Amino acid sequence: MTLEQTAVEAVNAEFYKALESCNLAAMEKVWLHESWVRCVHPGSEILVGWPEIRRSWVSIFGNTHGMKVSLTNIFIKTIGDFAWVECTENIATFFEQGFTSGQAQTTNIYLKVKDKWLMVHHHASPLPMDVPDDWNDDILQ
Repeated sequence: MTLEQTAVEAVNAEFYKALESCNLAAMEKVWLHESWVRCVHPGSEILVGWPEIRRSWVSIFGNTHGMKVSLTNIFIKTIGDFAWVECTENIATFFEQGFTSGQAQTTNIYLKVKDKWLMVHHHASPLPMDVPDDWNDDILQ
């Protein structure tokens, strides 16, 4: 892994640390605060601009008690001042009365600004759950 990839890996880890802890201040530190940045949460439409993206994190963090995210299938690529991370998010989200879990295929894009990598795009698409072959038979009986 190159030094740049290691730096991108570190900021990507900071993004997920902020997500897991529902820490808005930490989330603000990993994003570029521009009108053109983009975010697509699982099952949602695209959000454009830092103010709209920030509002989404306020809402998400306000409705959860925390998350646990483990990443698999990680791929990191840097080209000049751009980098992207592809990964599968394995997510458990905790609420007042229980939790939910799922997976999302994710692409995070970063731009290097003044020697610091900042997120400019986060896109997470939900993955279908693996269902046992006989699952439908059990429900229909």
